[in-house]
Amino acid sequence: MDPQHGGSANSSTSSSSESVRPLPSIDISPPPRLRPHQQASADSPSLNSLKSVDSVPVTGIYPLGSLRINEPTDNEDVDMDLATPLTVPDTTPERTMDKNLELLKGGDVLLLDDLPSSFTVGCDTISFSTTQQFLGFRDIPPGAHLIWVAPSESTSSRSGYWITTPTKEETSPGKVYVKQWDKFNEVLSDPASQAEERFQRERLGEIFANLAPYQFKASTSAVSPPSRSGNAEPLPPFVNNTTIWHQLTSSIQSHLLNRVLGGNEETWPVNTTDRIVGETTMPEEARLYPSAAAQFQFSFPMDQRLFDTTAEGSERTQQALDPTTWTLARTDDGKTLLGEIQFAFLTGMHLGNYSCLQQWWYYLVHIVFRSYRLAIERPELALDLVQTFHAQLVYNDRYLEGDIMESMPGEARRLQKALTVYKSRLNEQLLSLGDRCTAEQNAVGQAFSALESWLWRFGWDLRGEYVRSGKVMLEDGEMVEAELSDFESEDERGEFAAVVVDVDENGRPTDLVSV
Repeated sequence: MDPQHGGSANSSTSSSSESVRPLPSIDISPPPRLRPHQQASADSPSLNSLKSVDSVPVTGIYPLGSLRINEPTDNEDVDMDLATPLTVPDTTPERTMDKNLELLKGGDVLLLDDLPSSFTVGCDTISFSTTQQFLGFRDIPPGAHLIWVAPSESTSSRSGYWITTPTKEETSPGKVYVKQWDKFNEVLSDPASQAEERFQRERLGEIFANLAPYQFKASTSAVSPPSRSGNAEPLPPFVNNTTIWHQLTSSIQSHLLNRVLGGNEETWPVNTTDRIVGETTMPEEARLYPSAAAQFQFSFPMDQRLFDTTAEGSERTQQALDPTTWTLARTDDGKTLLGEIQFAFLTGMHLGNYSCLQQWWYYLVHIVFRSYRLAIERPELALDLVQTFHAQLVYNDRYLEGDIMESMPGEARRLQKALTVYKSRLNEQLLSLGDRCTAEQNAVGQAFSALESWLWRFGWDLRGEYVRSGKVMLEDGEMVEAELSDFESEDERGEFAAVVVDVDENGRPTDLVSV
């Protein structure tokens, strides 16, 4: 019988050994091994399909392709049965590190990983829109710097980081900071893992030429927009285009950022939705920004009285009218107050953080320009405060879109009143000193005069020539008696003013009516 039709191959020998039947042969050889260079059969998945996204199940919190395989650093024997052996680059970690150190001699580097194209990027005094993936900045000089990003220029939410670069010797290399765009939360954050951060640092030599220098001026940059002031007079030296950022950040140090933002880090995240600790959030805002967390902790809370609660009598009244003593008691050398004013202004203006802007107004209206004796007792600190406020106004006018005075008119009106009183008190104190007025104290008066000249462009007259009571003509021509309450604290009719009464020989008030 044909073996192909079920017949036995040993039927011809069955007569000689009918009692013994051969056992069926069993093939126990291993299946053929599919090597990388062999052709796969039609029934098995092809090599191309194994690389397909659709055929590879992925689990985890990181997107496919974001994880990378690092080569082993030791001399282990790796058993890989490949047709073509791997080629190892002729480099060592030590040589890569030495090359990176050479690149960092120009300053610090900040790398932005996974930042999409068409983003708005800002670094200190510059901001620009990207047309392709932006990799970061290089040659960052010593000082405090604010780097932020936003999906577009019209986006209301921005995310950034403060970094502080210490002054180094000429031979000392800079540092490399790595930040990654979190697509899920839409914020700038630290890298997802230490391996990812190390990978970005090691590829510095490959991308260094594509990093933007710190002095980068893009064609689409918002640097030096047309000034609203028109033909303005020349600026003082401390607010020119070269030194203005240093004037704005001179007291922002790492220890101040650690205290205001918490923690002990090398970089400090800030966002548009950050709030001050203890600040009440509206329910609508809580639903809109569920992840917003209160983190700012300023040294001078807005809900705190500006005097010592244990003080009594005239001392309590004096502290309430002039919080100089209270202010100096809460700051070591004055740098705390100055640094927080600088931080609140820049974070509020660049990121649109409303809490920081409110804190900035509070500092100016209730502390800086109400501490009248500061110009006499601590003229160096008073000079720094006046010049910093002047620099902030110039920066707003020349580098930022929008006017902080127009955006918050109620606060601007209160500030104008505070400055009017401050000018009057400052002139009185300096004139009373006469020949005893020091150069530092006189410098405060000159700095305030320069500030007063700048404020004329807002139509602010700080000469203090105002009438507290008198006749006022209404729109229809009628004359009425009126009394202005704008400066009622100046004639000691405030909340903490002492009440003067006449008493008789027994110490009893004589103006009381008795029956």
